[in-house]
Amino acid sequence: MELILLARIAALLAGCAAAAYTDAKTGLILDKITYGMIAVGIALNVIEMNWLFLALGAAVFAIGYAVYYAGKIGGGDVKLCTAIAFLLPLYGGQIFIANALFFAALTAVTFYSVFFVTKYARLGINLKENSGNAKKAGAFAIVITAYLIAMVNIGTVKPLALLLLAVPLLLAIAFMAFEKGIRRSFFLRRVALKKLGEDEVIAAEFLDQKIKKKLKLGVKGVFGEKEIAALRKMGVRTVPVYRGMPPFAPFILLGCIVALAQPDLVKLFFI
Repeated sequence: MELILLARIAALLAGCAAAAYTDAKTGLILDKITYGMIAVGIALNVIEMNWLFLALGAAVFAIGYAVYYAGKIGGGDVKLCTAIAFLLPLYGGQIFIANALFFAALTAVTFYSVFFVTKYARLGINLKENSGNAKKAGAFAIVITAYLIAMVNIGTVKPLALLLLAVPLLLAIAFMAFEKGIRRSFFLRRVALKKLGEDEVIAAEFLDQKIKKKLKLGVKGVFGEKEIAALRKMGVRTVPVYRGMPPFAPFILLGCIVALAQPDLVKLFFI
């Protein structure tokens, strides 16, 4: 059992390190890395005949795919999280991926919010362009503040944890307020339809409303074969997409390391 656990941890750290490197260098997480991790994880679960672990990995993939479908996370990140869930479903009696992603999200939000809000401020903030997002950010701030205070009052969230969460939450709210301007300034690209890759993230805010209505995207946030074929029929030549999105894999690696060192990480914040 100990050898299998060590094999799981070794495969997880090696795979996450490789994914973090390629993501930081190229913006891509190679399939050969994530598929290899998934294969090892499934094999180990089958050897142990632990069907619950297999189910947990499948559940993580399903949740991740839903977020990916909405264009909120890259496909490589979904595969990496799925691989982690298959390789190390539980650790220290806790769901490992929950601890790892909790820390990864906090650090990524803190770093990227500071980096991009500062960078955008240097270019000059367009208040009119961001007015809609600013209102949404304000509403979110009110709701999340009320929720966390309520959780502290009923004893679900520790008071000290509230203070620790306050900084990344405030930074996230600032990013939300200027998100449209940040996306336009740093990630928006107009790509010729013939050069459009499958599963490109749709820049829905900058897509012509008539085209958007005809595509019937709903909550879908990526261009698939169906959408590309429909765009061809409409005679569309270029479409707005988001490219060069900041890498998340390095933060996932960091989250995994911290979660291995502190299996009860989430419990430090929530009772």
